[in-house]
Amino acid sequence: MQVKKFEAPTLQEALDNVKRELGPEAIILQTKKHKRGFGLMSRPSVEVTAAVSERSIQKKEYVEKRLPDTGREALKKLGAVKQADFLNKYHDKNQETAQKLAERRSGQAAQQAQIQGQAKKLTATRYIDIDEAPVPAASAAPAVARAHNSTMAGKLGLNAELASTMPIEEEVRHLKRMIEEIKSSQESGAAGSGAQLLVSQSKLSTPALQDAFEQMIVNGVDKRYAYELVKRTAFELGEEQSRNPEAVLDLLAAEMMRSTVVSSPLNGVHPRSELDASASPVVIALIGPTGVGKTTTVAKIASEAILKRDLKVGLINLDSYKVAAFDQLGTYAKILNVPFRSAADARELQAAMSDFKGLDVVLIDTTGRSQKDPTSLQQMQKLLSTIPSARTQIVLSVSTRDTELYDMVSRFSIFKPEGLIMSKLDEGTIYGAIFNISQKAKLPLLYFTTGQRVPEDIEEATCERVAALIMDL
Repeated sequence: MQVKKFEAPTLQEALDNVKRELGPEAIILQTKKHKRGFGLMSRPSVEVTAAVSERSIQKKEYVEKRLPDTGREALKKLGAVKQADFLNKYHDKNQETAQKLAERRSGQAAQQAQIQGQAKKLTATRYIDIDEAPVPAASAAPAVARAHNSTMAGKLGLNAELASTMPIEEEVRHLKRMIEEIKSSQESGAAGSGAQLLVSQSKLSTPALQDAFEQMIVNGVDKRYAYELVKRTAFELGEEQSRNPEAVLDLLAAEMMRSTVVSSPLNGVHPRSELDASASPVVIALIGPTGVGKTTTVAKIASEAILKRDLKVGLINLDSYKVAAFDQLGTYAKILNVPFRSAADARELQAAMSDFKGLDVVLIDTTGRSQKDPTSLQQMQKLLSTIPSARTQIVLSVSTRDTELYDMVSRFSIFKPEGLIMSKLDEGTIYGAIFNISQKAKLPLLYFTTGQRVPEDIEEATCERVAALIMDL
């Protein structure tokens, strides 16, 4: 979201400048009158503060680049409503045309590949069989096999150029070693239970089940959970249907969704007019380690509460260590036009809560703490305990390793968190950690954040989204 100030002799001129630079979808946040100079020589002016989303700016620039000069001038003369309507229609039409062209090219490429007989089944050579089965030489392998292996290498973090030049037998063996390392790294540390979970080919009776199991391992699912899901899938399908890869993946995704618990911290929260006026506001505090995006997540949840649920929201900052956090949350509060307070101790926090007693929701941004600093965690817990009704939610980055995620949840358990918010999905490549930590911590998933933009880059967690991320659906 962009915020900018415009100053002009009259209000109309200032608004014209806003429309010309930020577009018709800009929101006016504040207007001020100035009087510069003294006496008869003073000159009045008007200052307008306006904000606009990044998406609107990008749409405006996209359309203006494609219009001729005369078209741009004609567009500027239109009213705000007509201008917004034109931008939306022109942008959507061009995007639709580009999408159709891309689909047509993709269809032609797929048809050509099919004609040349380059299709390759996933189960043609399984990773588990590499040591026992001979692999054809690189010169004899079809082009599509190299492309498939390059794609798999990309998922596992291999350099694409290295993957294209590496002999196929070496590449596949390397992929297998990486899969085994991923499996080993996800051990819980219990040697007895881990030994019982070593999966052999005899336990997974069909190639379709084996492929589905390996796909989950590659995407970061703990092998204990992966094996349990595959076992339940095999039991439900029976021997015959377990040979069908599509049936296996469909039911496996359904089993994963059944095992995933999701919730929303704003469910059941209504505008104060529908409740007893004396009721206390719902207090939600976001906790978590440093650098996971708590401050922007607070702003995103506040935006959802205001725009989608029509709630009255207040923001409190407890992050006295990082000056930027105060400025950032204060800026978001101004844009959203909501009250904002900063508290450094229990007395200031109680004063802020007293000021906000007439609101529906109060969101608290806490200081990021290392899970290895128990003293700081206890200090923060003691401060939050002065608000008995506070609900705590832990924010974690999806790009963090499983062992560290579980350590964080264990250490932050003194706050008694009610759910998990997984941030930075846009920075992740393997998403099995989302399923793993929700199963280990026995906490529901609340939100996923997918970027820095406020309020666009947040979504309520759903079982379908978890399964789609992990199973590449």
